[in-house]
Amino acid sequence: MDDSRASDTEREAAVSRLGAAAGEGRLTLDEFGERVGRAQAAATRAELDGLLADLPAPAPAPATAARTHWQVSPIGGMSWRGGTLDANTVSVSLIGGADLDLRDTRLAARDVTLTKVSLIGGVDLKVPRGVKVRLSGFSLLGGRSIELDDPTDPSAPTLHVRLFSLIGGVSVHSS
Repeated sequence: MDDSRASDTEREAAVSRLGAAAGEGRLTLDEFGERVGRAQAAATRAELDGLLADLPAPAPAPATAARTHWQVSPIGGMSWRGGTLDANTVSVSLIGGADLDLRDTRLAARDVTLTKVSLIGGVDLKVPRGVKVRLSGFSLLGGRSIELDDPTDPSAPTLHVRLFSLIGGVSVHSS
């Protein structure tokens, strides 16, 4: 057990490794956020080693194209809790939004794109601390409410949310 003091560089390396593990689907986003907080507060190398002990070395990036998960429904939205969110997910509906609680969800890749297309329907998204969220798209009527912490780790998982609707906004917050 290494009880020597951890450096800022070692804490940053541990957070990067946690980000890679979350991107590989080895940690849920909630686990990632909790471990990042503990890594940033770690005083010793042993504390950092404990946070990484159950994780293998990061896998190399796959050479194959990511699969797209499609959800199409005329009326009705998309609800997501837990499981694994594919690298590319598309939800299409005439009427119906997306209710996404990703706090216990594994991401299939470090960069995940969620596209929501509807005439009427917005997106309500909950993510754990430390996850980057990038919003884009278009809504004729509908606002944006974003309450996120600002992740400090450049290797943190990124969720790209693309919303296209006539009526429907987006609400994003981290816990």
